[in-house]
Amino acid sequence: MASRGGDFVYLTLPPGAEVRSCLGLVVAGMSARARIGVGNMDEFVQALERLQVESGRTLRFRFLCEEEKITAEVESPESGGWRTVAELVA
Repeated sequence: MASRGGDFVYLTLPPGAEVRSCLGLVVAGMSARARIGVGNMDEFVQALERLQVESGRTLRFRFLCEEEKITAEVESPESGGWRTVAELVA
C-alpha cells in the first residue's frame, strides 16, 4: 500500500517475549531501505518493545518508509485509526 510518498509494512505482534525480536528485524530492514544509519535504532526499537510490553495485548504496528525516515504507528481501536508512536530520521 503506498501513501504519503512511502510504503507501509504491517506487523501484528502478540504479547510475549519470544516474538518481540521481530520488531528489531522489521526496523533493521526498513532502515536499510530508507538509507538510515543504525545510530538511534536501538532506542527506536526499545520504545516499540516497551509499548508492546506495557500494553499486554496484541498490537498491530505499521511502519512507513520514506526517504531517510521511518515512522512507526500503532493501531488504536479506541479511535478507529492509527497513531504515531516513534520516528527514526537519518
